[in-house]
Amino acid sequence: MKEITPRDYQINARDQAIAKINSEKNVILILLPTGMGKTLISCLIIDQLIDSGEIASDEKVLYLVGDRKLKHQLFDMGQEYGLGKHGNLFLLPERGEMPARMVRNHAKISKIIYATPILLLNSLIAKSRRTQMIEKETIKNVKLIVIDEILDIMAQSYGKRRTKEETIKFIETNFQKSFDEIVGDLIAQYPEVRKNDIEGFLLNEFSAKYWRLNKRFEPLLNYLKVFNKDSEKIIVGLTASISQKKKRDLLIKTFGEERSVEVFPEGEDFESYRPKIQLKRIQVFDDWVIDLDSKIKEIKMINLKNINKAYKALLNRSKLPSDRILLFISDILGKNKIQNKLKEKRGEDFLNKVMTHASSYLIATVARQKLLENTFASFVRFIKRTKNSFLQKNENFQYIKDKVEERIQEIKEDGGPYISKKEERLLFWLKRFVEEGKKVLVLCRFVKMTQYLYNIMEHERIKSTYVHGKMSGNTQHRHIMEFKRGEAMILFASERLIERGTDLPEADVAIYYGTTVSLERYEQSLGRIRSNYQNIKTAYTITYNQTTENEKSLKRDLAFLEIFDANKLIKER
Repeated sequence: MKEITPRDYQINARDQAIAKINSEKNVILILLPTGMGKTLISCLIIDQLIDSGEIASDEKVLYLVGDRKLKHQLFDMGQEYGLGKHGNLFLLPERGEMPARMVRNHAKISKIIYATPILLLNSLIAKSRRTQMIEKETIKNVKLIVIDEILDIMAQSYGKRRTKEETIKFIETNFQKSFDEIVGDLIAQYPEVRKNDIEGFLLNEFSAKYWRLNKRFEPLLNYLKVFNKDSEKIIVGLTASISQKKKRDLLIKTFGEERSVEVFPEGEDFESYRPKIQLKRIQVFDDWVIDLDSKIKEIKMINLKNINKAYKALLNRSKLPSDRILLFISDILGKNKIQNKLKEKRGEDFLNKVMTHASSYLIATVARQKLLENTFASFVRFIKRTKNSFLQKNENFQYIKDKVEERIQEIKEDGGPYISKKEERLLFWLKRFVEEGKKVLVLCRFVKMTQYLYNIMEHERIKSTYVHGKMSGNTQHRHIMEFKRGEAMILFASERLIERGTDLPEADVAIYYGTTVSLERYEQSLGRIRSNYQNIKTAYTITYNQTTENEKSLKRDLAFLEIFDANKLIKER
């Protein structure tokens, strides 16, 4: 077993947390940027609490983590650190992987249990004793609950956004500058973007949402009695999304200010090691893509107009909030209760029309993703297989199909493999970085894109490798090690695999081949290359100009600015 030596700032965070627990604060929120070792800090805290007797010999530790794959990584870290010296570490299996009786016995004798919230809840609630995987008495013995990425698990957005005036005031308060000064700074950084667009992106991003306790996980949290102010349970929440102040405020309010505290590492070691990254964009110009993207936008606007009619029929509100569109569509298409209500209010013909437009909206959303972030072949297959009745009659969709057929014919006449404008631009920059001796991590949204780009590099005789979540664990490890050892200068990786727990400090440059909207995911992914104040690295996003992709990229980067001011935000609390 390799020895893990914590850094000074990790020990500092542990000592702060232990001191707060000793002063009768039993809800500790550890705030630490991506890639700085939150999991190790939690191991240090567990070690100290068990050694000191704060966690008694008959008491347990429960790790809750929202992602199934990450559950395994946290378990591995606990083993590597040596938490096994305190007792058995138990990775709660998925239902059906192990007999329920065996799971109950393992959980009963284990010191530390690792689980996802949904899996734990399903393990506790069963139709009979025979199928129950964890006994209630086992959970009663839990003294410490560690919740990884606690903001994701506990906070859920809802309701209306702020007005323009309220949003401007919010922005000025957080950045300590006037709105005009902030816009001016961004114009200097992005001279190709119009002032009105920058103002619009800012207002849209920071028109703050309201947050409430996540209804999905609330039953489990209530079962664990974590909100009981008289409870002696200790809760340690971990998060890398330190810029999400509204979510943090919700947690403090929910648990109670008298028992809750935030911990943020201090010291020179932290200041020199904390993340700092330079963001740049590579813009691609392609009139064909711009044209098709605009047609998809027009299709979605027609769909949304009809979806809003359904929203008004159900809730008597004229406009569906932008952050609830996909959720509402999934309700229309998947919930009989919603369908029956629409049918009662407006009739069966109205219901059928709305469901057709809801389906069309989803199809158009996926088509746009494939156009901008996937292979041309994938886009073509998707368009050809689409059978939606509205789209089959829609002029814009027919226009897209015609343009696709024209492009296919052009490719046949050229006689060579098709490489898009974006792929050409990416190839240019990858060759340049490799010539400079730089190792490059390319993050892709789609699994197939990782192998497709790898094949292009093979054709160009540039040594690269790729990794994604559908590979076996051994294959993933082998390909990642090829990159780490320098056998491959380029690693194409699916963002979902890389975003959490896979550190690649060997990468000199990151390129984001896509525009994932989630700020948390962007923050997590870029944290993998370990860019800090001692070694500042550059992350590029490659996008098609004058498309939705370019707009999303700018919006995401503007929001990302707040993350780098997080230390100030914490200290001002």
